Amino acid sequence: MLRAGRRAEAAEALGDFIAEFGTDDRLALAYFLRGTAYEDLGALDLAVSDYQAYLRLRPGRIDSLIEERIGDVLRRAGLPSEAIPHYRSAEASPRLGGTLGLDIKIGRAFLEIGDEASAIEVFDQVYQQTTDPATKSTMNLLAGQALESLGDTQAAYDRYLDSVQNFPEAYDSYTGLITLVDAGIPVDEFQRGLIDFYAGAYQPAVNALDRVLATTPSGAAYYFRGLARRALEDAAGARADFIRAAQDFPDDPYRQDAWLQQARTEWAYLGLYTEAVQTYLAFVEALPDSPAASDALFAAAQTSERSGDLAVAAEIWLRLPFEYPASSLAFQGAYEAGIARFRIQDYPRARQAFELAHQIAGEPGDVASSLLWVGKSYAAVGETGAAKVAWLEASNADPTGYYSVRASDLMEGRAMFDAGGVPNFEVDLDAERREAETWLRATFPIAGPEPLTDLDGRLASDPRMVRGQEFLRLGLFDDAGAEFASLQLEYQDDAESTYRLMHQFLQLRLYRQAILASRQILQLAGLDDAATLSAPVYFNRVRFGPYFRELVLPEASKAGFDGLFLLSVIRQESLFDGYATSSAAARGLMQVVPSTAAEIADQLGWPPDYTADDLYRPLVSIRFGVQYLTAQRELFEGDLFAVLAAYNGGPGNTLVWEELAPDDPDLFLEVIRLAEPHRYIRTIYEAFAIYRRLYVQP
Repeated sequence: MLRAGRRAEAAEALGDFIAEFGTDDRLALAYFLRGTAYEDLGALDLAVSDYQAYLRLRPGRIDSLIEERIGDVLRRAGLPSEAIPHYRSAEASPRLGGTLGLDIKIGRAFLEIGDEASAIEVFDQVYQQTTDPATKSTMNLLAGQALESLGDTQAAYDRYLDSVQNFPEAYDSYTGLITLVDAGIPVDEFQRGLIDFYAGAYQPAVNALDRVLATTPSGAAYYFRGLARRALEDAAGARADFIRAAQDFPDDPYRQDAWLQQARTEWAYLGLYTEAVQTYLAFVEALPDSPAASDALFAAAQTSERSGDLAVAAEIWLRLPFEYPASSLAFQGAYEAGIARFRIQDYPRARQAFELAHQIAGEPGDVASSLLWVGKSYAAVGETGAAKVAWLEASNADPTGYYSVRASDLMEGRAMFDAGGVPNFEVDLDAERREAETWLRATFPIAGPEPLTDLDGRLASDPRMVRGQEFLRLGLFDDAGAEFASLQLEYQDDAESTYRLMHQFLQLRLYRQAILASRQILQLAGLDDAATLSAPVYFNRVRFGPYFRELVLPEASKAGFDGLFLLSVIRQESLFDGYATSSAAARGLMQVVPSTAAEIADQLGWPPDYTADDLYRPLVSIRFGVQYLTAQRELFEGDLFAVLAAYNGGPGNTLVWEELAPDDPDLFLEVIRLAEPHRYIRTIYEAFAIYRRLYVQP
């Protein structure tokens, strides 16, 4: 009921449980959950009472978090003086990370009770302890406001001026700036324009920089005015400012940035592709030794590609391996030249570019990718034998990498995402685990007690393990994850402890943490990705487990997807973390965003009383993800590369990429110019190949 937002009903049901089952092991959990319900309902005194009841029943575990919650509730209730002791108790109790956040809350509570002097003392302590500019700026703002309340306006203005001069990118510096301007306090006009710009106040930024340029012009002032003008959709004015900054101020530190922004403005905002290419190339000619020269050359080629002039793009890209052979872009330049020529069906010259890329390739993945396309170039002109020779070499270059896997499929004539049989998940894990432990003992020193699948005393009693398990019990999954991540990090060089943690995570169904622990053990053994295939299979069973298969396989079968394909997608989306949340607010195993999920819930008429929190339920997330994949499969006529691109990068982008490479999935992948969907497709293909290797009999 809590998850569905029915807080009053939840509080009542939990109250009945507390009254009837006063000795139940879940009593503390009931108090905590009812406290959260009361807090959301605004019954703040009841929330405090329940949190205190939880503390009495479960002391010494997560006291710091509960004390902080009580402090927060008391402040909401208008009782800041009562909140401060609880914040102090939270600081005194063990917790992950520092206590600066609590200090800030204490300072704010002092402000709320009118004790400005104590508040200032706290804010000054935080200012001294932190290295984060945004936090320093916030402390200056809060301390300044307290000083204004005390009537010491000059001291307050000094705090705001410190932020203006030293932390221009922090938003609270903008708030302080407004106070200074309103009070008529002189402020450096350039800093004023800079702060306005970073705060998104673009017109005031332009106005301030106009005043700077009228008296003391500089490249920096033109540069930032150009950025502000562009944000105001005055692209022509921005271009003019970037030109002035680049041409009139050769010694200004912003000169090179301005030159490159001029080119970006030309192609991205004004549609002047030819002029942008010329600007990039002029930069390279004028500043050939600049660290940005190779990037400018690459950008010139990309801009030619965007304009549709692939032949010119290829010629520019080919300058990179010859003019900047030590650059990290040298290989990429030769490779992209080959792709451009392949797209215009100049297959012999495409092969020459790919062969050049192969010659200078340093990483196994680069060797594999260049050879795959050497093979594709041969195949395009009917030289099948030569193509298979190149693909065979490519398949051996980076055995677990996308381009090697794809080359192997091309060589064998295997369809994309073809499992080649029915997977068998009924394996003897106990026997494989014993084999893995024999290898573990032979590879690392093992000092702890048997069995190795249990935590030893040190790990079991570690406060982070105790807190993490308690957070899990309370449904605070992000807090639990942070505790376990800290624990894993401390023991990352200890194979035995990592192995024990891996099994604890498996027991707790924390598959993401278990997967990472398994890979860490193999890394400690010195095994790169390809070498992991020769490691005891048990570690790869953990890394590529068929987690949630009782839900995944039926949903995949109903929708006509291969079960291994769907497992590979989920692994990439969340590493089987059912409570994963992305920066874009995507949730759950298949990382569906709430807006899309709401549409799917309407389409399916399921689940009843749907809320966005339902996405944390594995079945809901899987079913919704499959529904969205199915819609993309219909839109893109079964092309699974396009389906994946749409799932990750959106169907609109995918339609554009399909137009550029309508009949070749390998070329489709290469024309994707967004790094994330390009990597996304490759990683899922790699995972599918390993699932196939582990669970499908040859």
